Amino acid sequence: MKVLRYPERHYLDFAVGWLELGDPIEAKVEADRITGLNRFHAEVFVVRWQIEARIGNWEAARDMARQFTRMFPDRPSGWLCLSYSHYKLNRPLDAFLELLHQAETFPKVSAFPYFMACYSWELGDAQGTGKYLGQYKALGGNLKIKPCFWDQPDLLLHWDQVHATSSSSVSLTHPGPNAPT
Repeated sequence: MKVLRYPERHYLDFAVGWLELGDPIEAKVEADRITGLNRFHAEVFVVRWQIEARIGNWEAARDMARQFTRMFPDRPSGWLCLSYSHYKLNRPLDAFLELLHQAETFPKVSAFPYFMACYSWELGDAQGTGKYLGQYKALGGNLKIKPCFWDQPDLLLHWDQVHATSSSSVSLTHPGPNAPT
């Protein structure tokens, strides 16, 4: 992938800084200064998607992720972001299907079965949930599924950096906000 050069690198770094400070509006101002083909750079996509997610503009986040998956179908982050955007738009079946259709392409990305388990649970499919949690565990996953995880879209983009809590087992507490109790 092409290296992002200055001044776009500065704009991106400033946008990241604003996100870290909790100000997605200022981050968007900086990210919007990135022009031309640099807007489609993978690092820029990640930051722009995070901005839209933090603002809560899930339609824009979905559209951005859809465009990214068309341009870079070999990058799992685009598919994960597209799927999660569907989920946040109250379309858990679409979220599930986005990942289901790509799971064979990314067999070693543990985020795929993890989110498929979450979406299965949201859809009321306990058997599917167990199946996908098993796949997640087989890939070395040991992150506890917690309701708060759904409010952490940044984790989608940094899945490989997310490490487990002290427990080595996956505990199944409801992953989504609308589950039956």
